[in-house]
Amino acid sequence: MAIPWIKKIREGGQLSVFNKANTWTDAVNASIDAFNRLSFGVTLVKAKDEKSANVVLVLANGHTEYTYQGTTVTPGAGFSPDRLHGKTRAYYYEQPPKEIFFAVTFLPGKVNGTKKQKEVIVVHEFIHAAGMDEHDDRGIMFAQMGEDGDGLIEYLHDKGSKAMPPIRVGGQTACIMNMLWSGGAACKAS
Repeated sequence: MAIPWIKKIREGGQLSVFNKANTWTDAVNASIDAFNRLSFGVTLVKAKDEKSANVVLVLANGHTEYTYQGTTVTPGAGFSPDRLHGKTRAYYYEQPPKEIFFAVTFLPGKVNGTKKQKEVIVVHEFIHAAGMDEHDDRGIMFAQMGEDGDGLIEYLHDKGSKAMPPIRVGGQTACIMNMLWSGGAACKAS
């Protein structure tokens, strides 16, 4: 289920990002640009420091924890530091209205991926950080990706589809992000 950000952040239409995953810097920078080109109603900007960030990216080389305002999260048991994937954990208020106030993204620290493959992973995780918890049956939010040249492609892709980047967005992703950030109507189940 999609979870919106707190009203003040939604109304500002901007999430600040701080990258602590230094070996992913080139991919993170490319991902910020790629995400912003998707016109979701929210823009990513680089935070000056970790304390002022809405979203922090960290490198996970094994058991990794991140603590924010006294709450510690991990990427979870299924996270592998040598596989091309990420894990985003959103911090949100449990009481209605259920809203996100911070997110951390864990990136694999022992992976041998290309810059473009890492870009796909980071854009996928940025969309999760923006509030979309679901996956889509098309495009960047497909749950499982496979390597294709120096990019990634959905495991179950349409004939003629090419590896990302450039980033493709499925209809469900576009609808949910519009709902979260531009006040669009609720999305129909796919």
